[in-house]
Amino acid sequence: MNKKQFNENLSKLDAWAITKRLEVCKGYGVDAYYHDERHVVYDKKLRQKKHQIYSLLHECGHALAFQSKQSYKNNFPTLHKHRFKEAKVNKRRNLFKVETIIEEWDAWRRGFSLAQRLDISINQEDYYNYASRWVMTYIRRAV
Repeated sequence: MNKKQFNENLSKLDAWAITKRLEVCKGYGVDAYYHDERHVVYDKKLRQKKHQIYSLLHECGHALAFQSKQSYKNNFPTLHKHRFKEAKVNKRRNLFKVETIIEEWDAWRRGFSLAQRLDISINQEDYYNYASRWVMTYIRRAV
């Protein structure tokens, strides 16, 4: 992905974020979705521009999952309790670990669907190889 394509893709994601009342922010060594602040942060330190876009798409995927609090609660009941501080959750329980892994994969999947809707041209195999690399970090932590 060259600089022009990167800027075009970033503009598309910025425009989409505005419609969702979100702000796209550059992170330096971090990518995250901050629900309360409505910030979607991508890691500007990633060397490859395509990975910055993949990272941003993934965090937008988290924002999409949080769009409906009830839907999030239905899909990830244990994580919902933890994130919205409804109850104490034991992070060492397998249920918490598995839901975390599923939620991460779900955000990558939603990010790819968003790219398709916004006409952001990315290589599907490359995207999911990159996604798998990061999801595996959660799997390794879980065992």
